[in-house]
Amino acid sequence: MTFQIKDFTSIVAGMVNNMRGTQSAITDYNIGSAARTMIEAPAVEMDELYQQTFSGLREVIPVATYQSFNFARLPASAASGVVTLTVTSSASERVIAAGTVLSTPSSSVTYAAVSDVTVAPATTTALILVAATRAGAAGNIPANSVFSMTPAPEGFVSAINLAALGNGQDQESDDQRKQRFNQYISTLPRGTNASLVYGAKTAALYDANGVEIERVRAASVEEPYLSDPGEPPALIKVYVHNGAGSTSADLVTRAAEVLTGYIDPATGEKVAGYKAAGVKMEVYEADEVSIAVTAELTAAPGYVAADLIAAASATLADYLRSLDMGESYLEAEALYRIKSIAGVVNFTGLPADTAADPNEKIVPGAFTITEA
Repeated sequence: MTFQIKDFTSIVAGMVNNMRGTQSAITDYNIGSAARTMIEAPAVEMDELYQQTFSGLREVIPVATYQSFNFARLPASAASGVVTLTVTSSASERVIAAGTVLSTPSSSVTYAAVSDVTVAPATTTALILVAATRAGAAGNIPANSVFSMTPAPEGFVSAINLAALGNGQDQESDDQRKQRFNQYISTLPRGTNASLVYGAKTAALYDANGVEIERVRAASVEEPYLSDPGEPPALIKVYVHNGAGSTSADLVTRAAEVLTGYIDPATGEKVAGYKAAGVKMEVYEADEVSIAVTAELTAAPGYVAADLIAAASATLADYLRSLDMGESYLEAEALYRIKSIAGVVNFTGLPADTAADPNEKIVPGAFTITEA
């Protein structure tokens, strides 16, 4: 039987009906009468009790449920991605040490090199994997942001991220946690495609301080035998993506480890995997479909076009990053989100709908938005 709340009006009406049905001496139940006032006094307290009970249930049920399943809220994660370093040619190699600080006017958050990067002799470019030093969405920045480095390597020319750093996320909200818990419950029987997708999304990489630097945000499972009988029946292919672009090989390896099962190096405890025994599994980085935009924005009077362009770019990037594996980009949805920004009168130049295969993830490309 479900818990049902009664409000003040319903409580009073029920008590009045009960008195009318059980005696005939009292007949005046009009508002302001002595009898009705005596009824309304406890009805107020009963109404408050119902509300307090309901509030208590709303708070205790999620806590008890999550604690029973040891289902913790996901912490904030730091934005990460690749920065392209350009230096002058040199006869000797140069090493960009892990922890080298990169900063950009695009963000108040600084970034740090995740690992050592060696620039070989006579080489003028190198790719540096960086992560924000502060977790959360505040570390997300657009593509083509210009960085300075501390300490700067010898012959430093420039450091630019060709793709946006957009996988930083704030602490998981109540709604997000509830949705993830529903997925978790539906995938408790392991070995199914749904459980493999859920398991892959639990894979993450952390720095030496325990700060999350990269996580699987999207995943899909392919059974090649279903479309090609020449493939082994017991083969499955899992595709993973970090939600921002340039998924690292370390994250792919970590996802495979989680799905297969592993021994926790800290505790020595065996952690069960998600794939069925005897099934051959291959894990790959998902293919990326980049959506580039060259558009014009019309601002309403009184609004700064540059601010609206920045908001439109962020909104569009958030939409593309929110798409799951194999989910298609819809022009109408993108236009709706952008025109919902206060001050945007019109927006033209969005690309047409783009379909994605099950093993593909749509990501933001280069955005060139000008004032109409």
